[in-house]
Parts: sequence; C-alpha cells; structure tokens
Amino acid sequence: MIAFEQRASTVLFNLLRSHRREGYFFLPANICPIVPITLAKAGRAFEFVDIDRKTLCMNCDGVVASWTGRRKGRPAGLLYARTYGAVFDASETFSTLKAIDPDALIIDDRCLCPPDFPETPADHVDVALYSTGHVKSVDVGYGGYGVIRDGVPYFRAQRPFDSDSLSAITANYKHSLETRHAFAYRDCDWLDMSLPTEPLAVYRHRVEHELENAIRQKTQINTIYANRLPSAVQLPSVFNSWRFNIAVNDKAAVLAAIRRENLFASGFYDSLAGLFGPGTAPVAENLHRRVVNLFNDRYFSPEQAHKLTDVLIGLERSHPGTLS
Repeated sequence: MIAFEQRASTVLFNLLRSHRREGYFFLPANICPIVPITLAKAGRAFEFVDIDRKTLCMNCDGVVASWTGRRKGRPAGLLYARTYGAVFDASETFSTLKAIDPDALIIDDRCLCPPDFPETPADHVDVALYSTGHVKSVDVGYGGYGVIRDGVPYFRAQRPFDSDSLSAITANYKHSLETRHAFAYRDCDWLDMSLPTEPLAVYRHRVEHELENAIRQKTQINTIYANRLPSAVQLPSVFNSWRFNIAVNDKAAVLAAIRRENLFASGFYDSLAGLFGPGTAPVAENLHRRVVNLFNDRYFSPEQAHKLTDVLIGLERSHPGTLS
C-alpha cells in the first residue's frame, strides 16, 4: 500500500506509533534533524551510527555489531537514509539485518531520491519513504508517502497542527546546529497531520510530470558542473541527483565566494551525534566539513550554474588549494 500524507515525517510518525514493538531505532548520524525530532514526538528512542566512507550511508558493520551486542536491549528497527539521494543496491545490508531479527522494522529513507511508486518496497525492506516537499529532488510544495509492505501496520494519527510551533522548532534545531549546543526536544503541535487535499492518483500524476522536468533540468546543470569543475572535487555521480556535490578543502571560503556573487549553495548534512543524542561520528563530521551542495533544480538556472563555476575556478586560481 501507499500511505500519502502532508509530509514524509507524518508518514514516519504514523509508522512509529503503529509499530508497537519496544526498543530503539538506529539512525545515521548525518540524517535530517526532522527525523530524530519525529522519533522524539512519537516517543521512540534512537541511537546514532556513523556513516561508511564509501557509501556515505549508515555503516552497517557498526549496526550489526551494536544489534548483536544488544548493549541497550533489542532494537526495534532502523532508518537507512540515502545520503544526497544516492540510489544503489543495499539489499545485502537489509537481508543481513532481517536475518538477525526478522521482526525489526526496516525503513529505506529515500526522501532525497527521485520519487518512485513501486507496488512494494525492495526485498527485506518494510517501508520505502519518499518526499516531494521543499527543495527535495522533485518539489511540488508539499507531500510525502511511504510504500509499505503488506502486513506492516499503519494507522493515521489525528493531532492539531500549529504553524508557529513548526517555525519555532525549526529555529531551535537550526540554532543548535549553528552553535553546536545540544538540542532539547519539547513536544508541541509542529507536525501537520491533516489529510492531503488531493487524491493520491492526482498527486502521483503531478509528481511524475514534475519528475520529467526535474530530470531535464538536473541533467543540463550537472553537465555544466561536471565539465567545468575539477574531477578531483566531484563526488561520484550516484550522489549528484538531489544536488551536485563537491568536497573541498576550505568550505567556508567556497560558500563565501559564492554568496559574494549573489549566488547560493548549501552545506548539508551535519552530524547530529553529540547534539541530538550521545555519541560521535568522525566520518560524518569529516564529510560535512568538506561538502558543498551545488543547486541543480528549478530554483537555479544553467546561466547561474555557469557563473558559479567561473567563481570557483577563479577562487582556485587566486587561492590554490581552496578546492583540491
């Protein structure tokens, strides 16, 4: 089945409340902050895991070691996030975890990936989670959905929603990241649980139409980045669907140079270990120190992309070693 809601976090909340098995969930350290906040709202404990140096996704050896060690009791499941929207075969990971604990809830978080509407999730996955909200791979302004395997319980919750609460909690977690101070969750009505205003079929048609446009735009802009920027700074192409990602030596200088030319880029995703929960994640922390996300969506034109590469090429010429 497909569970369609206002936000992907609403789908996640409903899943967590419906899945009544006790225990904590594993999360990758470089997850979007709204995910642990959603778990906190659902009353579910979680533990951060560092990422793998190659896949840039959750380090599964660490998960298996912690799962089998059961230092904190039996886990309830995990959320496997596709860093920068990378789509690759992770079935070996999921099958390993299901072999350890067949009843665990395995969520494949594809919120940064191009949206898809398969009839069922991939093998050994209970839920595939997608988002079409602001600045996602396909942005229709709202919406998230989960492709849920038969037999996995899903019940809609009904709670009030307050947009001011959402603004406040967003400001709070951003402040925590900026100041590197621990985030303390206080429950409020930040999560929109109202029903979508259009049928799933209409929404799906709109998403699939926008996906075609997004692919054309991303292909055009990614080609500019790939042809003009040094190959040494480019992440492998599998990581360049959501945005075009580069790893540089001086991230602050790169972002400052871009902004001086009235252009924009971002630097997601920070490690949440030590801020939203205990632990350290050196691989995720190192990745965040270096990665710059270059836009390739409808908010950024090919002309802007060309100008941005001029800025970066000029920066490297005047300050060698800034990029690579």
